[in-house]
Amino acid sequence: MSAYDLFVVGRPSVDVMFADLEQWPELGNDIEAAGLGVCAGTSFNTPAAANRIGLRVAYVAETGTDVWSQMIRDEFEAERLSTEFLVVHDRPLPAVSVALNFEGDRGFVSHWPRGPETDGRLEERAHSLLRSVDARHLHAQMDDMPALESAARARGMTVSLDAFDGASWASPRPVVELLQHADVLLANEAEACAMAGTKDPDTALELLGAQCDCVVIRCGAGGAVGIAGGEVAAVPADIVEVVDTTGAGDCFNAGFLGGWLSGLPIEHSLVLGVICGSGSVTDFGGYRGCPRAEEFRTIAASRGIDVPVTWRPVEEHA
Repeated sequence: MSAYDLFVVGRPSVDVMFADLEQWPELGNDIEAAGLGVCAGTSFNTPAAANRIGLRVAYVAETGTDVWSQMIRDEFEAERLSTEFLVVHDRPLPAVSVALNFEGDRGFVSHWPRGPETDGRLEERAHSLLRSVDARHLHAQMDDMPALESAARARGMTVSLDAFDGASWASPRPVVELLQHADVLLANEAEACAMAGTKDPDTALELLGAQCDCVVIRCGAGGAVGIAGGEVAAVPADIVEVVDTTGAGDCFNAGFLGGWLSGLPIEHSLVLGVICGSGSVTDFGGYRGCPRAEEFRTIAASRGIDVPVTWRPVEEHA
């Protein structure tokens, strides 16, 4: 059995989340938010959620010496997420994303380290590690590191891609090229429709399913739909009290990929994704609402799904 289930590469951020805004911000006007949350986020979400439900995660990441980076490292410790592939550079590398939640949607303001000292460095290191790390599956953001996808495929790994860019999704490369190394495509409705050149999610599923064997469209409060091997399934979202929707799709991805990697039917994999994604929105951040392994197994069993015992409990791979 491979040492790791997921190989994930990314720069984590600190997510600062404001909820229950009185109105959308406007210049010159001070508004209040009734809710506030702070935790690690962005590329941290899927690895942390996957780790919670019992998958073995190789998370290739980097931070610096600034206060924001220290907060991220504290989250690694709190989540008992392996730091084997985390590099701490001896200089500030602040990465911060502010999420504003208003009437069921949100907007972001983000800052990322840029420049010749950071651009390309993480990808180069990921390529080097990919040659030696024993992992089953690469999970990546679409159009982020395409050469890494082909390298993973050459090593016999399966590949999933998350569209990641919301309604603004765009790429200079044709969809057929984007998906040439992908076994799984994960997108929200806006992303899927933009990729397929349609306004209808069902049509988008059909068109994208012709380019990739497994396609999943996350529909927010509407649940999720997917196609795998020609089989189509739809699963409703759980009815929960929504606190913050930041990173819910990332959390969904962790649950879905756990089922898909275990060879479960598309419907069961979607249910596992919904369990994680619906849990995510009950707390601030993309993973803190995600159930841990025992609770996850209990919820899955109540819906007729046996989570494979080959998944190691999270406590065993801290």
